[in-house]
Amino acid sequence: MFRLSSYAILLALIPCMQTSIPALAARENTFDVTAYGAVGDGSADDTPAIQQAINAAKAAAGGTVYFPARTYLLNSHYPSSHPWFFYNLLVGSNVTLSGQPGAKLLQGPKGRHALLPRATEVRNTVLAVGPDYATVRFQSTAHNGGFYALRPTKADTATVTFARFQDAAHFAHGDYVAIYARATGDVIPTETSQVVSVDVATGVLALKTTLARSFATPLLAKVTALATTNVAIKNLVVQGTEPLAVSEIFGFTAENNQFLIDCSVGGGNVTGLNLNTLNGFRFSGNLITCVGPSFSILELAQRNSQNGCFEGNTIQVRQTGMGEYAARWKFTKNRFTLHPDKHTTAGLFIGGLDIEFRDNRVEGGNLTGGGGFGSLIADYSAPDDYAPYVGKIRIVDNTVSCQADGNACLGLFAQDTVVMGNTIEVKGSGVGIHAEGPLPQSLTIRNNRLAMGSGNGMVIVTPLCDGSTISGNTLSGSAGAVGIFVASPRAPNRGGHTISQNTIRGFATHVSIDPAKHPGTVLADN
Repeated sequence: MFRLSSYAILLALIPCMQTSIPALAARENTFDVTAYGAVGDGSADDTPAIQQAINAAKAAAGGTVYFPARTYLLNSHYPSSHPWFFYNLLVGSNVTLSGQPGAKLLQGPKGRHALLPRATEVRNTVLAVGPDYATVRFQSTAHNGGFYALRPTKADTATVTFARFQDAAHFAHGDYVAIYARATGDVIPTETSQVVSVDVATGVLALKTTLARSFATPLLAKVTALATTNVAIKNLVVQGTEPLAVSEIFGFTAENNQFLIDCSVGGGNVTGLNLNTLNGFRFSGNLITCVGPSFSILELAQRNSQNGCFEGNTIQVRQTGMGEYAARWKFTKNRFTLHPDKHTTAGLFIGGLDIEFRDNRVEGGNLTGGGGFGSLIADYSAPDDYAPYVGKIRIVDNTVSCQADGNACLGLFAQDTVVMGNTIEVKGSGVGIHAEGPLPQSLTIRNNRLAMGSGNGMVIVTPLCDGSTISGNTLSGSAGAVGIFVASPRAPNRGGHTISQNTIRGFATHVSIDPAKHPGTVLADN
């Protein structure tokens, strides 16, 4: 039988540690879709046959559903628990979908549902992962059996303690759990993990992954019966209005696929991918782009998704990003080509906690939205009540080319962001780096190369307290602009910036700062 070992599951929860989903334990657990009646001629409806193969793999406790190199038309759609959401294929736990190079899943005209009366959207998903992918179940007491109160939890630890130690008796090794900051709300700050041991005498659960955040009055739900586990998609071309939706899963891999977002149908209902509450996930070597007359938005994983990575992907969309209490992500060696429109305030937003964005290439043009506050890349783009949950973002060694058009290329709005070793080219008129947080910031902007068409190189707006380090950067610009502009607050700020050893060429003014409003700032060798 196909089962992932505990060690394999652990690897799935550590970003970028594995290069592929673990191999099948038994090669005979391979389910060829043609053996179940799939034709693959691009004309016959292969939806029922492929679903039979997927169901057979799940019934066998897991396996690989194999697609020979053909075009499989998905010309049937099915309702989900949400009245506006429909899918073609539904994938459950311990199933790998694997294509021979050239295998394509094509959503047909009858594979989509038209916009319903009074519906604000209709989602038509090609591959839906999770038995109830359209519903948030982990945080719902109607599904999770109720919450258990915990004592305050601490970040960077791997244990939780029940307020009533007797509650530990309801849990066992291997259970999946979700820990919430509160009981109500739409998107609630959440931690998910797996139980590795239970101490009934003390009420302590030991967890497989450490907690990213601390909660003062946490609640815990057992989600073992609700979670999907260990799903992989490999070497497939998937084309439709929403190629992929994944929800409430532990262990997910998408490797060497093409996810083609069909913008020729659906109008404003095209959302690309829909990913919610993933823990231990990897997207590697995929192409995510649009077909049709326009570019769609793309949601990367939302709703508390943790411990994941995107590596070596090519992404071509209108705008994309992640957040909603995300934690511990790594982006490396991806290429983003962004096509923002007049409504776009951030082309790529990477808000979360402990996020590494390294060695990527980002290109974008005509960033006209935002009224001067937009940015091609933003470390934070959300309502201000998210701000305390966002930080420790590292933007390192990337190459960025930006048509700013009155906005910024890189917007820094979170706490404690590090921007280091990047090469940033700003075309047109705009700002290279704009820093301004709803909370006090302590930024590190070091050893970057910034080339401006026109406009200011860096604009630093610090509320109440100074504390950023801006050093070792090389800035080139044009006459009439400022290399580093530090805005003046109404009253003198506490603390002080360090602005030193920057090489600034071509600007009318190298550094503009009012020392009386920033009395603790150190200026040297600029």
